[in-house]
Amino acid sequence: MHEKNTFRFDLRLMKDAERIARSTMILILLTAGTSKFFSGGGFQQYYTGLFAAETLRITLPSIFVELYLSVVPFIEIGLGLALISNRYKGYTVYGWFAFMLSLLFGHYILEEWSSVNQMLDYIFLGLICLVLPAHASWFRRDPA
Repeated sequence: MHEKNTFRFDLRLMKDAERIARSTMILILLTAGTSKFFSGGGFQQYYTGLFAAETLRITLPSIFVELYLSVVPFIEIGLGLALISNRYKGYTVYGWFAFMLSLLFGHYILEEWSSVNQMLDYIFLGLICLVLPAHASWFRRDPA
């Protein structure tokens, strides 16, 4: 006798997984952005110093580095808040990818190879959020 493959996708479970992934993304962004706002400029000073090192193979103009570092907390808070909306989920997840790729690029320039590798986890988190369907509401599960 042949066994039937009884594996099937449970749509509600997939929507729950998306909710967990998106909640994680929101928490990461809001925590990171808030901590940068309350760092007293420490975040920007620290990374400006790293990007100014003369030993780096790739150097960026300091105006670009300072401008980008000054908007990072706003990007994080904005993306975190935008991810709360189901309506703009697709656009915001692509914003997440763009932001995470920019951070990956920054770590590459700084030659922080372990951080470059760790950024891939954030890319995969976004992929999970992108491909999984969302519940209609944050506060109740859709019917089966």
